[in-house]
Amino acid sequence: MPTTELAPVQRIESTRTFSNNARFYTPEDLTKQLQAIATTDNLAVIVDVDALDRSTFARGDRVMTLALDALSHVRVQVILVSKVAMDRAVALHRGIPRSCCLETDLAVAEIRRQTPGVRLIAVSDDLELFAMLGPEDRGIALTCSNTTSNVVKTGEISVRAVLWWLVDVRAKAGMAARP
Repeated sequence: MPTTELAPVQRIESTRTFSNNARFYTPEDLTKQLQAIATTDNLAVIVDVDALDRSTFARGDRVMTLALDALSHVRVQVILVSKVAMDRAVALHRGIPRSCCLETDLAVAEIRRQTPGVRLIAVSDDLELFAMLGPEDRGIALTCSNTTSNVVKTGEISVRAVLWWLVDVRAKAGMAARP
């Protein structure tokens, strides 16, 4: 049988560094930004369902649903927000029983009212939502380029990895949900 010679593999150099954790690669700039609040007792992740729907890679598919559900099992409040696609937020909520749905404009104030001292991580492309975050909160910007010191822009493909990284960090810190 004739053999075919393969072309040498071309290595592509990247300007980003990544944290390696058996299951995924997370951009180091994100892990540095989130590390300070990753294991705080009162943590909530706000997920902008409208932004997910506009995204090619961060879409609210089964993998995203599993990551968000896993977060709820390591004592993270998962808040699904929307301005225009509340029906999508409700549908996503069905796959994440411990989550809740709120309108985007009311979410931050309502979470702070219900859970004083909560730290927030917002996954969105909504500059108004990021403006509502406090200096101790963090934002993961999917597409917008106007970021601040507590909001990091990331490629859409990294969102799932960041969520799984957060699950892993909290699980290793012994933060599994109480029965």
